[in-house]
Amino acid sequence: MFQQDALTQGLDVYRVGGAVRDALLGWPVVDHDWVVVGATPEAMRQRGFKPVGRDFPVFLHPHTAEEYALART
Repeated sequence: MFQQDALTQGLDVYRVGGAVRDALLGWPVVDHDWVVVGATPEAMRQRGFKPVGRDFPVFLHPHTAEEYALART
């Protein structure tokens, strides 16, 4: 379950990747990756997220170091 904090408040955030697979299989979830819908890279930087993606807009949460990627189409 996603717990919003002050930095993610107001964002549409969804768990993705191995965390979803592991939860569906009943395995312990140890790695959390997230996708953010509708945010811009500038909005993420203003919230304190650190950009780390070179080819794609991926950011690290400043407190948890979890990856937050912007949705791409």
